[in-house]
Amino acid sequence: MKKVFIVFAVLMLTAFNASAQECGPSCPVCSGTTDGSLLAPMSFMLSTLQIPDGEDESAVYNLRFGILPRLDAGIGYGVDSEDVIWTARFQALKETENRPGLILGTGSVRTGQSDQSVYLHVTKSWEFSEMFAIRATAGVASLLPEYEDIYGLGGLTFSIAERFSPFVTYDGLNFHEGMAWIPLDWLTVSALLIESTEPAISIGLKYSLPGAPAGDDD
Repeated sequence: MKKVFIVFAVLMLTAFNASAQECGPSCPVCSGTTDGSLLAPMSFMLSTLQIPDGEDESAVYNLRFGILPRLDAGIGYGVDSEDVIWTARFQALKETENRPGLILGTGSVRTGQSDQSVYLHVTKSWEFSEMFAIRATAGVASLLPEYEDIYGLGGLTFSIAERFSPFVTYDGLNFHEGMAWIPLDWLTVSALLIESTEPAISIGLKYSLPGAPAGDDD
């Protein structure tokens, strides 16, 4: 666990001089999973977010990779802003049946913008059957490096047959609604409305290196 904290601290320090753009913490669009979980070690996800009418960005490309069982990170590029993207997520507390999970991270939490923020949020899932589950998240975030404004985050994702995920997220300013579809284990296709008005589409491709472990540790 000490090693995980050291690696995460290094990632957080490097993020001070980078801007970022993604859908937000644990969003199924970014994570490529219906439950928004972190990538397993030795796994990669290549994704693009296309926003034809976006005011700040029209396209963003990301490569996220699993470093340790409870840590993943990403790097990418924002087309219009010409910014390099840097994100990291650390699972400080694993979710169990009786308690929520806790994730700390850095990246963009305001969809369609290029903000570099740090955030923490709790997450809890309820599985009602093999066909239906609900996942809720809530947390707080602050822009780097000022820490002057703290704003709330929230999200709700419905998992249907582990392949379809209608979702809504709140980034402290606006709501974003969408649908993530996982037709294959390595492919995620998502459509969403940024700020409930601007259409966007995302495609994510996942790949695990030979010998990649399954699951995470406690």
